Amino acid sequence: MTTPVQNPYKIGLSDMLKQQGRTFEEMANAVMFGDENAIALCTEQCEVEPDGICPHGCPSFLRAAGII
Repeated sequence: MTTPVQNPYKIGLSDMLKQQGRTFEEMANAVMFGDENAIALCTEQCEVEPDGICPHGCPSFLRAAGII
């Protein structure tokens, strides 16, 4: 059995929130009720659809949190 390779671009939710300088609730409201795209849990701060995955293979913060 092979060990899966970790994605070097993927960051944790708390790291993404620190980068953005906003709370989870602020970001979720901006995506679900505003006109913002979701941010992926990616070192490159990729914007994606709320249920999407960025080109680096990192999920949106809403997808990672199980909201979508």
